[in-house]
Amino acid sequence: MELAEHACESVILYDLNGSIQYCNAASARLYGWAQADALGRRFDDLQVVGACQAPAWRSIVEAGGWRDGTLRRRSEAGEALIASVRLIVRSDATGRAQDVVEYSERAYGDAASAKQSDDTGRQERLAVWELDITGLDPFLDGDDAAPIAAASPPAISGERLEAMLAAVRVLDLNAEAMRLFGLPMDRDHLVTRSLGGLWPEQSQPVLSDLLLALASKTDGALERREISAAGWLDDVVLTGWRPRDPRCRGAVVVTISGKVNVGVALDELEARQNRYRNTLSTMPIPIFQVEAGDADKLVQRLLATEVTAGMGGMPTYVAQHPAFVDRIHEIVTVTDVNEQAMALMGATHRSQLTRPIDYFFSLAPEAGRRVFLAYCAGATSHVEEIKIRTLDGRLQDILFVVMFPGAGQRLYNTIVVMIDNTARLEAEIKFRRLEADFARAARLSTLGELTASIAHEIKQPISAMLINAETSLRWLARDEPNLAKVAQLAERIADSARHASDIINRIQDMAGKREPARAPLDLNEIVAQAVNFVRHDTDEKAIAVSLDLATDLPRVLGDRVQLQQVCVNLLVNSVQALMPAPPERREIRIATRLGDRGAVALSVRDTGPGIPDADLDRVFEGFFTTKTDGMGIGLAICQSIVSTHGGNIAVANHPEGGALFMITLPIMRKPGEAQPGRLMQDHLS
Repeated sequence: MELAEHACESVILYDLNGSIQYCNAASARLYGWAQADALGRRFDDLQVVGACQAPAWRSIVEAGGWRDGTLRRRSEAGEALIASVRLIVRSDATGRAQDVVEYSERAYGDAASAKQSDDTGRQERLAVWELDITGLDPFLDGDDAAPIAAASPPAISGERLEAMLAAVRVLDLNAEAMRLFGLPMDRDHLVTRSLGGLWPEQSQPVLSDLLLALASKTDGALERREISAAGWLDDVVLTGWRPRDPRCRGAVVVTISGKVNVGVALDELEARQNRYRNTLSTMPIPIFQVEAGDADKLVQRLLATEVTAGMGGMPTYVAQHPAFVDRIHEIVTVTDVNEQAMALMGATHRSQLTRPIDYFFSLAPEAGRRVFLAYCAGATSHVEEIKIRTLDGRLQDILFVVMFPGAGQRLYNTIVVMIDNTARLEAEIKFRRLEADFARAARLSTLGELTASIAHEIKQPISAMLINAETSLRWLARDEPNLAKVAQLAERIADSARHASDIINRIQDMAGKREPARAPLDLNEIVAQAVNFVRHDTDEKAIAVSLDLATDLPRVLGDRVQLQQVCVNLLVNSVQALMPAPPERREIRIATRLGDRGAVALSVRDTGPGIPDADLDRVFEGFFTTKTDGMGIGLAICQSIVSTHGGNIAVANHPEGGALFMITLPIMRKPGEAQPGRLMQDHLS
């Protein structure tokens, strides 16, 4: 916590029960207490009941912190003060909360805060850097070992100066240091970087002199250097020392203090805003800048109430009060847009879009609620596809992306990106239609190969109907007709007709043009129907078909005809692969089982010659075939169908001979978790 001791803002460390474990010197100055006396006090002890009330401690811990807010607090002397406060919950590597860090300072506009400014309106600021200077050891030999006086001309310059600062690494820095030099407000991005590219060039010689002086020291004595200006600070003093902690060998702390030059600070702020606007306007995608500060305050007040915490959190509250999200959408406003956003929305002027964001969700109110709940849950971003109505009446499919500020940051720079998905989705629809036509062509091709089998299957019930009808006529032709026998034969005729009708319906399903329809399916039934389709072929060619179907197999969500097409195609391939084998070695083994991670598995194995190793990686490619009369679309269609069902299909040669096809499909209970690798290994072993 040594770095925190030199921070310009109050830093307080709480345990998860809200008890103070540490506070820095700035905290003691702000609240008027001795640091030792603050230990053990509770978060609630600092608060003044009434306006600007703090959120409940439990809600702070559960939410992962509290973004910038204004609280009315009580000093050690009992005086009320207004403080800007942010709280961040720190977690260990497993994500388990460890403690809570509070950063606070007097709010601008507080009477006591105004007294801290001098007559020119300039305030004292303090930027703090912690640096690793072990890389300076080689520079301590020779002329560079003797530090120069602050008023002397620089003794180090050029390549030597550049090499020295490149050898110094950043260990830590506070927010004031990042703001002072215009660095990205991303500590993790800056830590471990070399100092040379981060420090202003005009003061680098004085800084290097200070660091060399510290590198030659072994005690914690202070070193100071003065420069006229740094960033928007005048009368700048650089102060450095070595930490007393033995674990910090090679580390030094450097502070930058000075008076804020308001004119320079305002010019820099304006320059940054212009750079931000230029970046926004030149981005090649539609961008909306959104200001949500007022909404954040409303949410924080709601989270601070015990009733919300006791109701199960914000999702429950939103479900019971849907109008609350509508209210949020009315006070969250778009503050700026770029040209691409105007073109997307059909706007002719920015003022048409710089208004409350309720028009984002006019066609997708549930999406608006999901975005809001994602923010409340602490998400850094949220992405989903929605439909919007543009100002000129077009209906657009949009990829909607919201990027929330990180914990501890204000919501004034929330960014919304909209990417027009209309053309892509239309292309996908056309592709799916083409794919459906392609699959139908493959089914017709398969039916053509099964003509003899289909004819035989239909011939059986028709022959049975003919025999039973002729027998019925003979019974009716007797002098004393046996009506009971005729009725029995009529029932058989009806059964045979239903059987023939079922066969024709299956063929029509396979051959017809239809939209896929998902429903809960029994994979074992799909397999049995596919086996019936090829039964005549397998019997005629003396191929033994063995079934090992698991009982109580969970259902899958899928299209019956499509999955049946996959099974039939694999069986037809197996039949064709077995033709070179002698009849006594022709066998197809079909098995289903419950797989790993919420999947069911189907395997089809034949005892044929297998697939050449060089072709194993290509069998699912479109128009690849090893048959002289093959089209090469069957297995490609199989892979496409299985993929659209969230599953996987793989092929390998079994160690005992023949090809093994393995399919995994997610069960309805846990969709999307199928992994075929382990199952394939089980069947190969």
